[in-house]
Amino acid sequence: MTETPDGPQEAGPRFEGYGTAVVPPAERPAERRATGAHRATRREAERSGRYTDEIDNMLVVLADPSIARGAAGDTRRRFGLFDGVAPDVERGGRLATWYVPEAAAAWLAGRVVVAAALGLVHFLTGSVADDGGRLDHTGLLGWDAGWYESIAAHGYGGAGEESRRFFPLLPMVVRGLCALPGLAGREGAVLLVIVNALAFALTVLLARLARAEGFADAAIRRVIWLSALAPPAFVLAMGYAEAPAMVCAVCAFLAARSGRFGLAALAGLLSGLCRPLGLLMVAPMLIEAVRGPRSTAPRWWLPRLAAVVAPVAGAGAYVAWSAATYHDGLAPLTMQRDAARHGATGNPLTVLWDAAQGTLHGNVGTGLHVPWLLLSLVALVLMARLLPASYSVWCALVLLTVLTGSNLDSSERYLFGAFPFVLVAALALGRRTVWPFALAASATVMTVYATLAFTLAYVP
Repeated sequence: MTETPDGPQEAGPRFEGYGTAVVPPAERPAERRATGAHRATRREAERSGRYTDEIDNMLVVLADPSIARGAAGDTRRRFGLFDGVAPDVERGGRLATWYVPEAAAAWLAGRVVVAAALGLVHFLTGSVADDGGRLDHTGLLGWDAGWYESIAAHGYGGAGEESRRFFPLLPMVVRGLCALPGLAGREGAVLLVIVNALAFALTVLLARLARAEGFADAAIRRVIWLSALAPPAFVLAMGYAEAPAMVCAVCAFLAARSGRFGLAALAGLLSGLCRPLGLLMVAPMLIEAVRGPRSTAPRWWLPRLAAVVAPVAGAGAYVAWSAATYHDGLAPLTMQRDAARHGATGNPLTVLWDAAQGTLHGNVGTGLHVPWLLLSLVALVLMARLLPASYSVWCALVLLTVLTGSNLDSSERYLFGAFPFVLVAALALGRRTVWPFALAASATVMTVYATLAFTLAYVP
């Protein structure tokens, strides 16, 4: 056991990178002495107040010239992160006992924040009405959630032509469950139950993935709470497809990183059926498929090939259905290019500049996207140093997709769906003096964003 500012915890896993021979501890006296020296240095630093967490704060480490000049692998090891996958996760071991209660507390806190935002909207609506005015507002089934509910209730034909831009996985699951006795006509309630249950599962799965990458317990706790209280996380309580899409993505990464490419293929297939951005899962699955020793045996390359093509197969199935039914197979993708949605493809620098200038002309909502996008660029650089390449490549593609659209609405939600940004944030906020304030600020901003979304002032 080691003592950290967050309390006692077991030491993080120590495992070797791929292709590295394991040397018995008895044969590594120099390494032991170096480790002892490092611990002595750490104790002295802690007494002086320089370090306050089990893992050095990310900004302190990257500001160290000796670390900044080192290889990415050296930086990861400084954080306790290694090049392989934690052995207990790779073997399919059980979840740590504290993951579920911690995830339940974070999940509940997220729902309390959303309920507070809804209560505030109700109060504001009543106050405006008392003054003879009217405040337009919506709820958990507003915005895109209303489309998913309508598709589940009436199908694509009954929901209207525009409904085809919403991929079928979530509404079809809701539609299938509503065929059960007693659930007919309750599509909205079933939709909310499904997405909120999946949001809880997402929190647990993210903790499992963080463990697989070698995160210490304190960092895993931060991952859990950020996944529930990040500013865009209020959409996980609404009838949006974020929860199922993120669950599929986390499962795909977790399975591929631990060598279970059959499960990764299934998760990738569902990702392609869930959201258009699911197509981008091809890139990280390809990186993971070619990682490590290779073989020509079918049992080696067939599951890997399936994991790579599965996202395309999922999206392709929906496109093929659209072509057969409406004779316009690409409509689910091309509809997103409308100026009122993602917009036409543009230069990322021009898009950012136009958004920043919009603030000066009264378009505050558009300008609010810019700080988050700039933070995402910084986080992407840090991610490339701290996490395997598959994470940073996938997030770079998501960020590029956001930045090349002339309309930045919902960009925070899209970036939140690229969950490795949450992992990086959990590492960056490791100092004991920073984390409580960061979490409180995140929950506060989440309340503000939810309130703006429910009053139709912000597009989630």
